[in-house]
Parts: sequence; structure tokens; C-alpha cells
Amino acid sequence: MAIGALYGRAMGLVIQSWQHTYPNAWFFASCEPDVECVTPGTFAIIGAASALGGVTRMTVSIVVITFELTGALTYVLPIMVAVMISKWVGDAFGKRGIYESWIRFKDYPFLDNRDDPVPDVPVAEIMTRIEDLVVITETGHTVGSLEDILRSQPYKGFPIVSDVRDASLVGYISRSELRFALDQARHVRGLTESAECIFSAAATTNSGGGRVVDMRLWMDQTPITLPSSSSLSLAANLFQKLGLRYILFANHGALQGLLTKKDVFFVMNSSEEGVGGVRGGRLETRSGGGGEGRRLLADDGSEVTSLEDEMEAGVGSGNLLGSM
Repeated sequence: MAIGALYGRAMGLVIQSWQHTYPNAWFFASCEPDVECVTPGTFAIIGAASALGGVTRMTVSIVVITFELTGALTYVLPIMVAVMISKWVGDAFGKRGIYESWIRFKDYPFLDNRDDPVPDVPVAEIMTRIEDLVVITETGHTVGSLEDILRSQPYKGFPIVSDVRDASLVGYISRSELRFALDQARHVRGLTESAECIFSAAATTNSGGGRVVDMRLWMDQTPITLPSSSSLSLAANLFQKLGLRYILFANHGALQGLLTKKDVFFVMNSSEEGVGGVRGGRLETRSGGGGEGRRLLADDGSEVTSLEDEMEAGVGSGNLLGSM
């Protein structure tokens, strides 16, 4: 608004000087003698509204805001004209305003409620499959092993499964909650790295109630799940309406994969960005093919991944927990 007011006032000063130099010009025929005809302050108000409208691409809201700030009801019509012209000029260079452009620049996964149709593809073509996920089993972990996972894996959350073979979904725990639980166990309860961590009620009963860490207090035991045969449009609706950051997919209780909000954002905006997308009902991802070579567990039982760089970018043929 300050920039618009500056160039508006500058234009007002130019026209005022022109009127003083050529008072008999036909542009100023309606001006009364000995009365100030051109007021630079009025041009400043109109310039501020036009700059704000061109940057944000808002119209009616800008006119109302300008009127409420100045009370200049007389100049509502020129303000409306200036705002509309600035919006048209801005739309000629791009449809996004400054806020939409900044969201894209920072790679924030914002899913707006737009009228564009969602690609009609099965979500199984987009989600990260179970073999590409880093999961945590409900038993067999200690404080030290979970600390190692947090140090080696930069993901923002981990699905909890019964065991590696069956992969029955038990819940989901975010990185921050896991970090807090481990800090509580070590610094408040004074447990060592060998203390067992358990994520299910049955495992807690079998442990005999010793010095174990019950992680059920920190995990989400009922995460939002869908069948792996669901469509992308259904998943996108849940992300938009419920404000979710991730959705887990399970068939008859067995974990099949995970989809993050950023994955949906990439697919829905790939046609505008010109990278990847959905063509002919088939998902085309960005170059790199980094999904190859990843597996759920290494031979020694430790979780592994080969996509550290891709995870940091939050993109790739495999959708990663770290992209949420």
C-alpha cells in the first residue's frame, strides 16, 4: 500500500503541475478558477488500492478496506476502476497472487478448494507402499534402538505394525511425540537405553509390568485409514475437509501404504508446474526413479532407506513420511 501510495501521489503531482502549466487545456475544463482542482492525496489513495489489488488479486475486499480506512466515499468509483485494471494487468502475467506464489515458492502443501477436477487415479499408484516405509514394530524395541531410528531417519512420523511379516496396523506415532516419550523415559523415570518400549496392550501384559515404557500414551491408536483401492479424489477430499497431514491405507487391518498431503499437492499441481503428473490414467513422477532399491527392513533388522536427498525435497516416485 505504501508503494502504491507513493507512485499514486507521484502521478498526482505530475498532473497537478500539468494543470498549473496548462490551465486552459480541455482536460481541466471543469476546474473552477482559484480552486485547487487536482489533489495528489486522492491519487495516493487510488494508487494504494491499485497496488494492493494487483499484488493480492482481490477486488471487492480491497475497495471496502480502502473505503473503511479513508472514508472517501466520493472516490469509490475510481478506486474500483483502478483495482479492476490492476487485477487484469496482474492476471496477464500470472493467475497467482503474492500469497499463492509464496506458498509455491516455499513448497507448502496447501490444498485450496478449487474447481479443477482431481485426477481420477487409484491412490495405490501414488501412495508409498509398505516395502518403502520405515515402520516400528509393537515389540522388540528399546529406548536405545528408538533413539537410533530418530538419529538415522529424518521422517516426521512412523507407522506402528504388529510385526514385519503380517504388518497388521497398530497405530502411528509422530517424530515429536516419540522424541518427547523417550526424553520422559530417560530424564524423568531414569530408565537406561536397554529399557523395553512397547506399543500395544497385549505386549504390555506379557511384559510382566517391569520397567518398560508404555508408548500407547504418545501414539495415535486410531489413525485415519482407507482401503488401498480408494480413489485419489476421496483422499484429496479428506485432506481438504479434515486438515489431515497423512492417511494410512490398510486392507483387512494389514498396512499397505501411506499418503501425505504433500504427495497429493504434487499430483494436483503437476500440470501447472510441468513436472510429472497424471497422463492417460497413469501416474508419471519426477525424474530420478528413486523408489527403486528401498525395502522395509535390512537383513540385520534395522530400518534403511536410500532416498535421504529425495526425502529432504519431499518429492520423488516414492512418497516419504518426511514430506508431510
